[in-house]
Amino acid sequence: MKKAIFFMLTCLQGFSGFIFANNPLDVPINNKTSIVGGGIIGALESYYAYKDAQKDGAKICITIYEKGNSFDSSNKGQSSTNTSYNIVPSLTIDEILSVVPRGSELVEKLAVLFSQPGGIRVDDVTGVNDSESAINFKEAVSVYGSDKNHDDRTLSLLMLGKRSMDLWQQMYDEGDAELKAILEASNFNPCREPRSNSNKILHDGYRIDLIYGIPNAQKRALNMQADYEKLGYNNCAILSPDEVIAIDPYLADFCHDHSDVDANMNCTWKNDSVALWRPGGCIDTRAFLPKFYSYMRKIMGQYRDANDQIQDCFQLQFGSEVTAIEFDSDSEDRRIIGLKFSNGTYQLEKQLEIDSRYIFCPGESVGTLQNLGFSEPAYAGFAGASLLISIPLSKDLIDTYKNFSHCMEVHNEGIVLAWQARFKENSIFIGVAGTKAFYGDKEPNKEEAFAKNRNLVQLNMINHVLPEFISSAYGYNTKGQEISAEELSSLENKGIARRWVGRRAVAYDGFPTIGFLYCNNRQVSNARCTTHLGSGGVSFGPGAVFISRCSEKGSNDAFVQKILMYADSRRIAE
Repeated sequence: MKKAIFFMLTCLQGFSGFIFANNPLDVPINNKTSIVGGGIIGALESYYAYKDAQKDGAKICITIYEKGNSFDSSNKGQSSTNTSYNIVPSLTIDEILSVVPRGSELVEKLAVLFSQPGGIRVDDVTGVNDSESAINFKEAVSVYGSDKNHDDRTLSLLMLGKRSMDLWQQMYDEGDAELKAILEASNFNPCREPRSNSNKILHDGYRIDLIYGIPNAQKRALNMQADYEKLGYNNCAILSPDEVIAIDPYLADFCHDHSDVDANMNCTWKNDSVALWRPGGCIDTRAFLPKFYSYMRKIMGQYRDANDQIQDCFQLQFGSEVTAIEFDSDSEDRRIIGLKFSNGTYQLEKQLEIDSRYIFCPGESVGTLQNLGFSEPAYAGFAGASLLISIPLSKDLIDTYKNFSHCMEVHNEGIVLAWQARFKENSIFIGVAGTKAFYGDKEPNKEEAFAKNRNLVQLNMINHVLPEFISSAYGYNTKGQEISAEELSSLENKGIARRWVGRRAVAYDGFPTIGFLYCNNRQVSNARCTTHLGSGGVSFGPGAVFISRCSEKGSNDAFVQKILMYADSRRIAE
């Protein structure tokens, strides 16, 4: 008995030592990092800051200030402003290219109403097209249209996208069991070369993208394929209707509706339709963000503050909209020592000897850098709508659909939908997001014409591709039918459909803004930004954060230096 007790005490001592070693309350904080913006970029910034601190044997404290009161809120009126929480992002190397039309193309598209092919104009919202920021943005885009470096910028963005896809995969490969489980529960599908020896299977780095309603659709697909092959993706292919059905039988209705049978009884695509096997994945950020932030709080542990109070090393503070910056008046350099919030409160550094960093990741909050007194390239917001559908399954159908899962993009004239569809919580979940409209510096609302129209278009595109599930939602056959606005409202009223609209802040050249911040032409010594990622926020997040962090640490890498040059927050169109 004594030996057993001694053994138990020894184990307990060892266990408590393990806890202390991995969660040392009394080890002093080496760095305090404040992150403005709690979307996907803020999440990734906190992750890489923690990882680097682990490598350096340092203990850091991270606080994220998010202006929204929560990720989720009522579905009545305008819901949560956090874009990455409300969409279903693709993971691709080219998603960031889909927002800002170049030069004269922007002028042409702004002359066309958003509901017409290729149009992005909104007429029912006052000030969208003629605010000061909207005019500055349009002028800068017009000048940029003749920039000789445009093609190099585009190639650089594609290379940054490739780097980001590799980093998403690295996060999974190097993650602990809990992080892997979070990614898997968040429908993480990588974008990379296949690892399986099988010919073509879903969920192994590649996916099927559908193109329809576009004349000479195969030409568009071949152009996409050429871009991917330049970046080293060697398994792209145009798929026949029969090949699509073999890979994903749930797309059979679409294939039959958009193909013809030739003399040899083979199915061939109509001229306006095609399917492309291409590198691409996805992640459900609605599931990922809350789980990931809980994970960060857990792994970063706690510390004892100057008042002998135990605090979490990682904190996410909702309802904290930053409205002003406090600089150190006693310092020769431009150094931030605090933040002011919309409720009149302040966060001020009490221990100036501690290394403090401020990272600005405002995402969809248009003009934040300029409003806080920093240099910012000409900017605007582009609104985007999402539609999330959850169709409960009867008990006898759960086994039938329990393995249903795919992700893709669906292309139609002037529209590209990021798409996730899968079995989730005994329901069929279908989420789509895509289509843009120019909103200047205005905040879109889901009751405005743009959101109502685009959500209806999205629902009809889902019905074109997966009519069996939309028919199940309504209880009658919808195949081949155009669904009305009243029918969409009925799904929303039943809680089956959730409509949302938000915006993406973008710079005039469609390039992210990354690296050091400047105030009155002076570099701020302890601050930088990672923003203006538009539709590429999730796809490009890891790569953009990596480059942004390199601006602090220094890098001689030619690619890093080129991205930082193009992404400089002081840049102007010329």
